[in-house]
Amino acid sequence: MSITQGPVRVAKPRELADWPVFVTLARLFWGCAALLTADMAALIFFAHVLASADSGGRRSPWPFLWTPALQIAVGAVVLLGLYFAPGFRRLSRMARLALLGPLACAVPVFAVLWAYATAA
Repeated sequence: MSITQGPVRVAKPRELADWPVFVTLARLFWGCAALLTADMAALIFFAHVLASADSGGRRSPWPFLWTPALQIAVGAVVLLGLYFAPGFRRLSRMARLALLGPLACAVPVFAVLWAYATAA
C-alpha cells in the first residue's frame, strides 16, 4: 500500500528580522568589523610608510600589501559563501548578519596577527 503525498513544500524563513535584538547585534558586530578593518589598513599603511622611509623610498608597496589584501579577500569570500549556505538561508537576513558578524570581526584581527607573526 502506497501513500501518495502532495507537492513538496519549502519552508519559508522565519520572520525574525523585526526583532530589535538581531538588528542591534548586526549593527554592533559589523560596525566593529568595519572599525577593525580601517584600523588594520591604517596600521599597515603606517608600517609601510616607515619601512619605505627607512629604505630611502625605493621599496615597492605591493609585496608588503599583498598578504593582508589577500587575507581580507579570502575572508570576504568565505563569509559570502556562509551567508548563502543552505542552513543559513533558512534564517532571516538580520539573523544571518548577526551570526556572521563575529566572524567578520575576526578576519582583520587575524590579518594583523599574521603580519606580526611573519614580521620577525
